[in-house]
Amino acid sequence: MIEFGSTLKKVRLAQGLSQQQVADKLNLTRQTISKWENGRGYPDFENLILLSELYGVTIDQLVNRRTLNLDPVQVLTMNKKREKAMWLTRQAKILVSTIAILLIAYVGITFARSTYDTYTNNIAMMPYFVYVKNVKTVDRTITKEGLITSVDAITLKNGERIVRPTVAKLRKRGLLVKINPWRDDSEQNVQSFSKKMLARNEK
Repeated sequence: MIEFGSTLKKVRLAQGLSQQQVADKLNLTRQTISKWENGRGYPDFENLILLSELYGVTIDQLVNRRTLNLDPVQVLTMNKKREKAMWLTRQAKILVSTIAILLIAYVGITFARSTYDTYTNNIAMMPYFVYVKNVKTVDRTITKEGLITSVDAITLKNGERIVRPTVAKLRKRGLLVKINPWRDDSEQNVQSFSKKMLARNEK
């Protein structure tokens, strides 16, 4: 870099330009030009082109192995290290993306499984209830604690009274209604009875 800086200074002086004049033409500070010429930095490709045009020399005259004092072996070694670093960066990005995808998939599967378990539990509860339509009133036996122990009779909207109803009696009259557990069960004229309580009426 020192040789490169010396070359920049040499061609600048050959054109009779000061560091400040060069800085003004490139819209830079004098300190930047000084840094380049002292080997503490170097211009980017765009400014290198502007310098070659300003000094009236080719880029090759400014930049070559001699002016940059390049060691080919060192450059090849640096290239290898740079490519390895880029490869590791790409692999790291792939790994992070894979982990993110797996995490999203895991969360999705967990949520789906939880939803399925809830659905399954609701299905498991269904056999314990029967849904009956067109019910006007229901006579129940209730304990002092407020618990319903049995269904004694139901009166339908048409006035028909079914004493000690069972699932079989309700099914025979076409009064049973199937309601999906995910659907609103507040359908018109529909009431829910415990299958366990109705089973006692069969005894």
